[in-house]
Amino acid sequence: MKTKACLLGVAATLLLVGASAGAPARAADPVVVTVWSWSPVTPTMNAMIAAIQKAHPDIQVKATIQPHPVYSVSLQAAVGSGNMPDIVGLSPGSETQQYREHLLNLSPVAEELWGKDWQKNFSPSLLSEARFGNPQGDANFYALPQEAQINNLWYNIPAFEKAGIAGPPKTVDELVADAKKLRAAGYMPFYQGAGTGTFDVWAYLLIASRIDVDSVVAGEQGAPIWTKPGMIEAAHVWQRMFTDDVFQPGALSALQYPTGANLFAAGRVGMIVLGSWWLQQTGLSELPGLKTMSDYGTFNFPAVGDHKGPEVFLGGVDVGWGITTNASSSPAVLAASKVVLKEFISGVGEQEALDELNDLPAFNGMTPSHAMPAHLTEVYDTYIKELATAHTHVIGNPVINQSLVSGLQAIGAKTMTPEAAMQAVQDTALAQQKAH
Repeated sequence: MKTKACLLGVAATLLLVGASAGAPARAADPVVVTVWSWSPVTPTMNAMIAAIQKAHPDIQVKATIQPHPVYSVSLQAAVGSGNMPDIVGLSPGSETQQYREHLLNLSPVAEELWGKDWQKNFSPSLLSEARFGNPQGDANFYALPQEAQINNLWYNIPAFEKAGIAGPPKTVDELVADAKKLRAAGYMPFYQGAGTGTFDVWAYLLIASRIDVDSVVAGEQGAPIWTKPGMIEAAHVWQRMFTDDVFQPGALSALQYPTGANLFAAGRVGMIVLGSWWLQQTGLSELPGLKTMSDYGTFNFPAVGDHKGPEVFLGGVDVGWGITTNASSSPAVLAASKVVLKEFISGVGEQEALDELNDLPAFNGMTPSHAMPAHLTEVYDTYIKELATAHTHVIGNPVINQSLVSGLQAIGAKTMTPEAAMQAVQDTALAQQKAH
């Protein structure tokens, strides 16, 4: 989950009228399609919808964009009241699975939109992650990716220079030492919105992948591997981020979005777990250091202990789109929802998002339509290369995912040891394996 949320920090509702000013009156009102998501951010979604409605004046799109924690609550409430929107933004894995019974199978829809060989338009890894967590034997697609992402750490180059740090840390010990230098220079060393479970899981998986990536991948697929030595060692490193004051004080009550992202954009944070979607800041800010990304760089979580294996990358689907069963209650709404879905993924909507560098394209052959400064081009191209070999970045089973969130937060609060927390996740994984 680009879990990415509205950078403006408040819920925003977009209402865009279908026909352009001055257009002749239409015989029938446009078909209204409702869209809810946390991503793309409001300005980008605004541009996407405007482009779609210009191309399809017979469709009116009403989109509600909220920060991800708020969005999750709203979506759960909508399910309870039977009032879901027509199209929903979803992270792969646990979030898609949580709402699977309220989503249409998009396999026949995709064939209708892109032909029988439609899957060639997406990389196999993205298609695999789009179905992550499906029950055994269920090959349906309940969401299709608009964009892809790489998870990593970003750092503030001027902050590092002011603190006398030559570059990103290469080991955990260097990370701890650099955090102390950044704090002494007046910065929050490493912002972790540990009240945001998605980012806790992402941070932990980044750590664990430097130790035992095979177990990480197996655990994401539901295997009970959480008490393996590498996974417990990663939990100890996570604990160290709190005990060695790498994370900022009060991290457990902090949110990655909007607070952490806004503080990082304001130049007050040295390091933060984000990802390729941070490139969108180039279109959201007039500050030179953000508009060209000249003040910012990326790195993976540093090596842990004696583990010197090759660097691996975690990534996959950023935001995917599902069509809900509510949309199928009206043939006209369902048909219009399919049009919007296609434009979001491979048409004018996605082109607008790419031009804002909202994230990396999921549909093959799509690229930003404008030239970029050299540093920005280098970062973007690096992400594209990393995506080609990236391992999955999400946990498929929502129950296991929540157990890991609870365990990581308990470690940070010192109410559980790393061993006890990972044992609790292991017990959950075993129970889920038995249940399925």
